[in-house]
Amino acid sequence: MARQDPMAQWRQHTRLANHHFAEGNHLAALPGYRQALLLAEQQLLSWQDADEVVAALVVACHNLADLMMAMGEESNATTLLCQAHQQLLQLSHSPSCRNALRVAALNHSRHTQMELLAFLRKRGPNVVIQACLDQCHCQGRS
Repeated sequence: MARQDPMAQWRQHTRLANHHFAEGNHLAALPGYRQALLLAEQQLLSWQDADEVVAALVVACHNLADLMMAMGEESNATTLLCQAHQQLLQLSHSPSCRNALRVAALNHSRHTQMELLAFLRKRGPNVVIQACLDQCHCQGRS
């Protein structure tokens, strides 16, 4: 039996977790979102399509953060949102990464920044998110 490519596996785990999440079955969604994040992280430096793998990483982090919020775990959600943003900023400035990956990371960091700012607008002040934005000097960037 042929093995699925990692991004096909990522899509499969994400779809199943999304289904569970939509049904309100948060505990069943958790392993799928975690596996999707793990797959995206494992493929980050090697996947041919840099934009696809960076998008998968961002979606996986944000899906898991949304799940954490739904489960009442705001601290874990904020950690995931900040982790995604910081990881993309590090990639975008890393001379050891190929150019396509740096560009994709920079482009997607705009989305992660917007998610952080949206979190602050919706939920009010949050020390962890504010520190993340301050650290990368993202507050004024839009």
